[in-house]
Amino acid sequence: MKKDYDINDLYNAYKSLKIKKNDIIYITGNLLSLGRYENRNILNDNFNVLKNIIGKKGTIAFPTHSFELVSSKRVFDIKNTYSETGSFTEFLRKKKNSVRQNHPYSSTTAIGKYAKFICTNNTQHVYGPNSPFQRLIDLNAKFIGFGMSPGLTATQVHHAEFMMDVPYRFIKTFKQRSKINKKIVTKEFYLFVLHKNLIALRRDRNKKIFRYFVKKNKILRKKLGKSYIYSYSFSKFYKSTIELMKKDIYCWLTSEARTKFQKSKLRE
Repeated sequence: MKKDYDINDLYNAYKSLKIKKNDIIYITGNLLSLGRYENRNILNDNFNVLKNIIGKKGTIAFPTHSFELVSSKRVFDIKNTYSETGSFTEFLRKKKNSVRQNHPYSSTTAIGKYAKFICTNNTQHVYGPNSPFQRLIDLNAKFIGFGMSPGLTATQVHHAEFMMDVPYRFIKTFKQRSKINKKIVTKEFYLFVLHKNLIALRRDRNKKIFRYFVKKNKILRKKLGKSYIYSYSFSKFYKSTIELMKKDIYCWLTSEARTKFQKSKLRE
């Protein structure tokens, strides 16, 4: 079977994104979009290449969402509940030294020097002060995406929305049974959700937000296999998004969604 890329391509692609020793990175995307790898060890090779580049003092963070639990009666097990965010994140989550945020629906997990700082002593919110996203920003982390366009992987936009208290989202409370240190306890956790009348509307996939970001900042991009990998600064993206939201609090919405939401507020 013809290969689309190999371990040397993988290494050279990451290096072209200027990832270096001691870096803190947040990685997400779709490996399948990159095409056929040279062997079946893509998950292990991907991890080893990144570890080789960032070294022992570097840190890898990644999403380990488990949204299926929202409508399930299953217990959230911080050690064993699988990640719904792709095979690579599940592979990394299972690493012995991984540290997972205690949030049953939208957790971040990390491996490396700052893993405990990023993913422990957080609040019951996904975003906001003391969240993994805020700590990644404070650590000047690099966002690494692969196989998908940047606008489809920018979950950290919702952190900016949370910090700006956008009017089209609200905090929803959930009660969830969670297993931690062999004990099962019921606690309240929170999600920052869209108002009901906006859920079915078309999204603009963060186009306005990224158009604003690239006016003053760079997104590094490199071809890999059948798609691309890319990188940009976590903190610069956050600052840019906050700046835009101060000018236009509805910048995440399409014009259609903005109009519908504003009309619904007038009727209240």
